[in-house]
Amino acid sequence: MRAGAAGCAAPTRPRLCPRQGSGNKTTGISVLQTKPDIHEIIENRSIIIHFQPQVSLKRKAVVGLEALSRGFDPQSGEIIPPTLLFEQARDTASRLALDRACRTKAVEAFATLHRREKSLMLSMNIDAACINGETRGSNHILNQVNRFGVSPGNVIIEIIESRCDDTRALLEFVRFYRSHDFLIALDDVGAGFSNLDRIPLLKPDVIKLDRSLVHGVDRHFHKLEVVRSFVQMSNRLGCLVLAEGVETAEEAMCLLSNGVDVFQGFYFARPAPGLDAVPGMADKVDSLAERHRENRTQQIAEDKRRYSSYDLTVLTMCQDLAESPAKAMNADLARFVDIYPSVECLYVLDMKGNQISDTVCNPARLKTGKRFLYEPASAGADHSLKEYFLPIQAGLEKFTTRPYISLASGNLCTTISHVFYHKGSGRHRILCVDMNREDEAARPG
Repeated sequence: MRAGAAGCAAPTRPRLCPRQGSGNKTTGISVLQTKPDIHEIIENRSIIIHFQPQVSLKRKAVVGLEALSRGFDPQSGEIIPPTLLFEQARDTASRLALDRACRTKAVEAFATLHRREKSLMLSMNIDAACINGETRGSNHILNQVNRFGVSPGNVIIEIIESRCDDTRALLEFVRFYRSHDFLIALDDVGAGFSNLDRIPLLKPDVIKLDRSLVHGVDRHFHKLEVVRSFVQMSNRLGCLVLAEGVETAEEAMCLLSNGVDVFQGFYFARPAPGLDAVPGMADKVDSLAERHRENRTQQIAEDKRRYSSYDLTVLTMCQDLAESPAKAMNADLARFVDIYPSVECLYVLDMKGNQISDTVCNPARLKTGKRFLYEPASAGADHSLKEYFLPIQAGLEKFTTRPYISLASGNLCTTISHVFYHKGSGRHRILCVDMNREDEAARPG
């Protein structure tokens, strides 16, 4: 395991330090019970900075560190939990002063690491509520980076865009810092109040998936599909997807299998001073990388067997239908459902995408409680814009879709469309077969 190109460790093991204002888990440490004097804390710079590694599993390297802040009482030295600390900064001036104090300490702490390892990135959260017409021209972050000798290209400014009410000021802030080579990350993407319209507006370099999406993603198909949509969008926009709040190997494996490469969370390392957490990550990273290689190899082999079986099943059906009278088509489809238990629904289209048979379904697989949402199509339905028809229209003989939720059954399925020549009518037809994929709804890949 390495940090960028080389690892280095701080002399002491740190206490757990949640992210600024995040409310993450804490361990048993001595915390202040009385309200702190926020002005004294800011004046004395009574702020502790720990770093949580951001790791690329494909590169088996720590590529970045997120700076996480908490305070301590100048008199007693007791730790001030983040929630208590930031609650004291009630007015705009105090919030801005505390936010800047945290940023200054973060850049100062990172500067030593930056001199040792030039490839490491610093992720630094900014209180977006402080971005407004009065503060946008202060250049505070740029000044601190220059002051401590950190390259702007190694700094990622994390923004929770939903906390900023001044869109114009936010846009000008992003444009200014991007023009000076800083990278911009949208934090907590996928959380309840994220404004997705800000993504095309701000054009982030990094999208950080909120832990509400990450938690249990290996067990929830709908969460996984949301993650996949963000990964697909990010690939097209040229930005990186980072999953934060990863707490289990299963979550990491699932995300890695679906295009996420950079991870952050307690599973890999708790926040620590400097690069103290990096050496302890090596075994986990190596183990996950090996598991991913083995799982992908096995999954590819399983998919090959699965789709070969699908192809044989559909081809057999097409051969039977080709010889069958047109009036027996629905009866033949019903017979196929009885023979092949993995088949969910069957229907036949003409070469224009119009349905010419009934939709014959396996009754045991229909969601009877949601018939308003999920209803099999009837004869005469137009399928000409469906994913499984357009490739056939373009000249393919057969096509297989990605797994999706069927509007006929409400289940996860794959549709296979296959052209056959019906001898009785002297016309080409298209058999569409929905194969049930519910066994894969929670598969991590």
